[in-house]
Amino acid sequence: MRIVPLLLLICAWQAAASFGVLPKTLLPSFFDVAAQLGAHVRSGEIFGHTAASFARAGAGCGIAVAAGVALGLIMARMRAVERAMEPILLMIYPVPKPAMIPLFMIWLGIGDFSKVAVIALACLLPVVVATFNGARSVDDMLIWSARARGTSEARLLWRVVLPSALPQIAAGVRTAIAIAIIVLVSSEFISAEKGLGYLIFSYGGVGADDAMLAIVIWLAALGYFLDRGYLAGLRRVMRWHAFAH
Repeated sequence: MRIVPLLLLICAWQAAASFGVLPKTLLPSFFDVAAQLGAHVRSGEIFGHTAASFARAGAGCGIAVAAGVALGLIMARMRAVERAMEPILLMIYPVPKPAMIPLFMIWLGIGDFSKVAVIALACLLPVVVATFNGARSVDDMLIWSARARGTSEARLLWRVVLPSALPQIAAGVRTAIAIAIIVLVSSEFISAEKGLGYLIFSYGGVGADDAMLAIVIWLAALGYFLDRGYLAGLRRVMRWHAFAH
């Protein structure tokens, strides 16, 4: 049943294009877009661009998750670190991260390094906030009980705080994955010779709207399945976590 609204939308799109309600210059028909997507898949060209894009997004998001979880935990347990980092995070948080792409390219060059860096920065904030909130909401009785048994601070973070904060961390990571894709495409618009954002920008620049929309649909489908896969993996991890504890 979940696919019915999507099918209705596709039928309405095709009908509007077929009967001239939407001129081709405004929106190509769904069949034309699907034909372009099929041609890209058959040629295999799209797979190389997809791999390049997701390598950048994966690297940036992975760095953000590792650094964000560590920073969020430390901020939650050390008031001095929280006070030092909070103004910086509050200042960076409202800034649209795609607006920082040109600045990162000036600092780090126009290669993949600058793209990975801006993706990491964009993904870092939701992970830090989720980890901090999760770590702060840990039951004080668990903390006191662990300390009464002589648990060190490092072991306390690893064995008590982190597992308790895991659900909120997982939600933050899910948000970070979506942000990574958004910022990735924006960065590839500006400077890239390979990637899905590069393809979208290139086709849009020459007026090939059907090909451009084909890449957009491909990216949307990949994002959807990535999110579904993440949630499925997360459910398995959470079941194991509940069983282990």
